[in-house]
Amino acid sequence: MRLFSRALRGVFSPRSLTRHQTLAASERLSAATHLVASMELLSRQQDRAPGGVNDWRISRENLKHRGPAARAFFDFTSRPAVSLALNVTRAASAAFLLAPTDRMPRARAAANGLITASSIGLFPGHLYGTDGSDQASLLVQAAATVARSSRDPKVVDAALWFLALQSTLNYTASGWVKMVSPTWRSGRALDGVMRTVTYGHEGAWRAAQRVPRSARTLAHAVLAMECSFPAVFAAGGRLTPLFAGSAAAFHVANARLMGLGRFVGAFGAMHPALFYVTDPRRRSGSPAPQQRRDDSLPGVAAAVGAAALAAGLAVQRRRRKVVGQARPGQGRVVTRAGNTLTYQVDSAAGAGPMIFFEAGLASTDLHWEWLRRGLSDRYTTVVYQRAGYGSATYRGARGFTLAHAVDDFQDLADHLAGDRRIVIVGHSLGGYLAMRSAATLRGRVEGIVLIDASHPGELRRSVRQAGGAAMLDSTLRLMAPSTRLGLGSLLHAPESLYRLPVDVHPAVLAQYRDSRIWSAAHREWKATRAEFMAFDGQLPKVDAATLVLTAEATVQDDPIQADLAREMGESSDASVSHVIPGSDHDTIITRRECAEQVMARIGEFVDSISEPSR
Repeated sequence: MRLFSRALRGVFSPRSLTRHQTLAASERLSAATHLVASMELLSRQQDRAPGGVNDWRISRENLKHRGPAARAFFDFTSRPAVSLALNVTRAASAAFLLAPTDRMPRARAAANGLITASSIGLFPGHLYGTDGSDQASLLVQAAATVARSSRDPKVVDAALWFLALQSTLNYTASGWVKMVSPTWRSGRALDGVMRTVTYGHEGAWRAAQRVPRSARTLAHAVLAMECSFPAVFAAGGRLTPLFAGSAAAFHVANARLMGLGRFVGAFGAMHPALFYVTDPRRRSGSPAPQQRRDDSLPGVAAAVGAAALAAGLAVQRRRRKVVGQARPGQGRVVTRAGNTLTYQVDSAAGAGPMIFFEAGLASTDLHWEWLRRGLSDRYTTVVYQRAGYGSATYRGARGFTLAHAVDDFQDLADHLAGDRRIVIVGHSLGGYLAMRSAATLRGRVEGIVLIDASHPGELRRSVRQAGGAAMLDSTLRLMAPSTRLGLGSLLHAPESLYRLPVDVHPAVLAQYRDSRIWSAAHREWKATRAEFMAFDGQLPKVDAATLVLTAEATVQDDPIQADLAREMGESSDASVSHVIPGSDHDTIITRRECAEQVMARIGEFVDSISEPSR
C-alpha cells in the first residue's frame, strides 16, 4: 500500500524546472524536430522535380490569394538552390542547439532565429510532407527566439507562458473538434483511423476488431484527455504530470502506428513550459526572488481574448442586421410552412418561360450573379434565397426534409409565375432540388438545367464523394456555433467567391460569414445525407427537357461523376449534356469565363424548347 501511495505521489507531484532548464528543454526538443524535417526533405529532392508532389509549378497555386510581394518572396525561397541552402541552414542551426552550447546565449538566439526564418521560407515549397508538427515546432522556435533575445526574465516567462497556453489550446481545440464527430463520441474512431490507407496500421486495426470495447474505451480516453486539458492549471500543478504524460504517450503511439514521428518532439517541446507555469513554487508570490515567475501574460491574454470576443460578437450582430435586410428590388413571400423567402425578379421583354435559379448548399442568390445579369436581358429570371439563408427566414418545425424545400419552391413559383411555364436552373444540391420540383410541378416546368448537380446515389457510389461528405459533416457541425461566437470574420472565403462581380463581394462575404447560412446549410445537409443514404436507385421522373452541364474538373477528378450526370439526364425523355472546359464545381457559375459558357448553353436550350409563339 505504501508503494502504491508513493507511486501516486510521484505521479501527482508538481515537477520543478528552472527558467533556464525549461527554455533549453523546449528549444532542444523542437530543434530535433527541425533537424529530422530538413534531413527528410534533403533526402527527397525528387519530390520537387517536375511531376513530384512538391512541384513548385503546382504548389504555387496555393499562393494565388497572397499579394505580389509574398508570391515573389516564396518564388525566391522555393528555387532549388535557395531551398537547399535554407534546409542546410536549418539543419546546422538545429544541430547547434542540440549541442552543449548553453553558455552561448547570443549564438543560441541566432540559431533559433535562423530556424524560424528558414522554416517560414521553406513551408510553401514543401507543402506535402509537412504537417502540424512543423507548425508547432515553428511556434516553439519563434518563442525561443524571443526569449533568447532579452536578458529580462519577464520576457522569458512570457515566452514560456505562450508555449504553455498554446499547448493547452492545441489539445483542447483538437478534443472539442473531435467531440462534434459521432464517430469519436461513439468510440469508433480508433477502428476507423487504423483502417485508412494513409495513417492506418493493420495490426492495430485487427486488435481493435478483437477487443472492440477496449478500443472504444481508449478512444474515449483520448477524447476526455484532450477536452479536459485545461485542468493542468488546477490542483496546484499536481495534474500536469498526468496530462503531459498522457499526451506524450498519445504522440508516441501515433508515431508508432500512424508514422507521425515528428509529432513527438514538436508537441512535446511545449510540455516543459507546462510544468514550469503550473509549478506553485515559482508563482509570482514566491518568497525566493530568483524563483519568482512573472504571470502577467495569462491576464493580458485573457483581456485581449475577451476584447476580441466582444468585438467579434458586435461585428456578427451588425453583419446579421445587414444580411437580414432585403436588398433594393427584392420581394418576400411567406410559404405554407411559415417560412419567408426573399426573391428578385428581373423581367425582360417577351412572354417566354420564367427562369428560376436554385442555389447549392451554403450558397445564396448572389452566387448566380453572372448568370442573372447575362440572362435577364433576354428572359425573365428569378433568384431567391431558401429558408434560413441571407434575409430569408426559417419557421418550419423540426424534422426538416428536402420535400419541405420543394414545397417552398412550389409556393414561390405559384406566387410569381402563376400559370406561366418555367425553367428551373439548379447547381449542386440545387440541381437535385430542381429535379424534385420538376417532378412535383408536372406540366408547368418546360425544362430543367442541371449544373454539376448532386446525384442521390453519389455517397454510395463515389469514394471521393463519400470522403468529402464525412469532412463536410464535421465542418458544418462546427461552422454555425463558431460564427455565432463572433468568429465569422476569421473565415477565409473561398477564391470562387472573389470570382463574382466586384460590386457584390461585400454582400456575398457578409452572407458567407453570417452564422445563419451555416445553420441552414447544416439543416439541409442532414436532410440531404439521410435521403441520399436511403436512395433506392430511382431518380425523380421528369417530363421536361433537361440540359446537363458538368464541370471539367469534376469528371477529371472523379470519373464516376460522368456516369451519375448521364443518369440524371436520362431521367427525362429529352436531354442534352455538355462539359464546361476550364471549370470546377464552384467556378462553373462564379467565374465569368465559365459562366458565359453556361449562359450560352442555357440560352440555346431555352430557345430550343420554347414554343414559337412564345
